[in-house]
Amino acid sequence: MKVLVWYLSGLDVRWITPQRMPFLAEARATHANVKMTNLPSNELLPTMLTGCYPVTHGVWGVKLNREVDPRRRIWVDRLPDVLTTTAQCVHHAITRKRDLPGVPPRRRRSFDITRTKYLRRNWPEKTLPVIGGVPSLLGVLGPGRSRYVFNTTTDPRNTLLAELAEGSYDLEFVELYSLDRMQQWHGPDDPRTATYYRYIDDLTRDMNDKCKANGVTLVVVSDHGHEPVTNTIDIPAALRAAGVPDDEYNYFLELTILRLWFFTDRAREAISAALREIDGVDVLTHDDLKPLRLDLDERYGELFALNHPGTIFFPHDFYQPLANAWLGVTDRKQWPRIVNPAQRHNHGYRVGHVCEEGLLLALDNTLRATRDEAELIDVAPSVLSLIGEPVPEHMTGRVMFERSSA
Repeated sequence: MKVLVWYLSGLDVRWITPQRMPFLAEARATHANVKMTNLPSNELLPTMLTGCYPVTHGVWGVKLNREVDPRRRIWVDRLPDVLTTTAQCVHHAITRKRDLPGVPPRRRRSFDITRTKYLRRNWPEKTLPVIGGVPSLLGVLGPGRSRYVFNTTTDPRNTLLAELAEGSYDLEFVELYSLDRMQQWHGPDDPRTATYYRYIDDLTRDMNDKCKANGVTLVVVSDHGHEPVTNTIDIPAALRAAGVPDDEYNYFLELTILRLWFFTDRAREAISAALREIDGVDVLTHDDLKPLRLDLDERYGELFALNHPGTIFFPHDFYQPLANAWLGVTDRKQWPRIVNPAQRHNHGYRVGHVCEEGLLLALDNTLRATRDEAELIDVAPSVLSLIGEPVPEHMTGRVMFERSSA
């Protein structure tokens, strides 16, 4: 079987109704599909591709480099953060090689960056076959049998329908990021959101028609939805208010999760106490994250703050004022950044909320689901099974589909 994985990042399952997405609603009712749960993270693709958790592939934002002296300061640290991060953003815009350019150098140089998000978009053939030393779904099949396609354009119809599902590959893994981006910057009642969901539904229908014509099975994957943002928390201000010098701790701040490393007992005690006073935040230890499938060592963080659904940290390590303005001007999906740089929707919260629910759907009448629920690690072995390839031992996920006996 040849397979095209249609990865609709940000497709909220609450929108799959006969009125909003008639094709996917009918397909979900008549074809093999399972509910999928994810991780409290904004980077989920490595787990899907490798079939194993971050404790194995090692990709979860950043980890602290213990060989770097956290209290050492150099000349660039005397410059304002807005100046140094602007220089980093310009360098990244030119070379596409400086990940996390919004993080000031005094913190950034202490990190080993494990993210694949920007690298996979620019150099997928270098970053995706092997992730953290682990062969991925693409690496197992090899470049002659598989390819990864990333698309963030608002209207990808003509390009994708012309290029994909020709039957030349055993696997095409297509990541459509435009729906995710659209929801990040447009409110829940914005008519453009509903219009774009219908566009994606129509495009999925037409892609499935081409797949069937060429003997390719379409597998739809959604890893999360989006929750409207109703509250923001200024964590940098809270850290400053704790009264601890910034050379006594380091942090990595995403929209929904804060990770901290402490270099003094004073910093640990003062900041821990300050975080526990903030409403809408759960303060977690390393052990608390283990049941959430994030059983990582302390290089990835010593103390964590995880937001409740609908709340984001702002500003955060992905926000830089001038870069924000540039993105708002150059990408029409992101123009609301100019008015208000805080996202309108977000995800990455604790598993269990409906916005963190995903979908794995195989559009083939001969298949049935083997279980009712899946996890991210089940995507890779399920796809390999459909293609007819053996599942490697490192892929600890389960196969979700099998041939129906009917």
